[in-house]
Amino acid sequence: MREVLDLLKMSQSADKHAEIELINRYEGLINKLSWHNGVFSEDCKQQLTIEFIMAVSRFDIKRYIDK
Repeated sequence: MREVLDLLKMSQSADKHAEIELINRYEGLINKLSWHNGVFSEDCKQQLTIEFIMAVSRFDIKRYIDK
């Protein structure tokens, strides 16, 4: 299993396999956040997944690694 940092770098370099692996890794959290009032919202899950992908693309890796 690859490290999250490696997956982030690869995803930001347009590696769709890395992006999919990140989504799969965090799908449990996305699913958990998609429940409202005891009902699972597929629309919410889709929106959260899109927001997750956008956050990955904007994430500043250099800020969190030693220089």
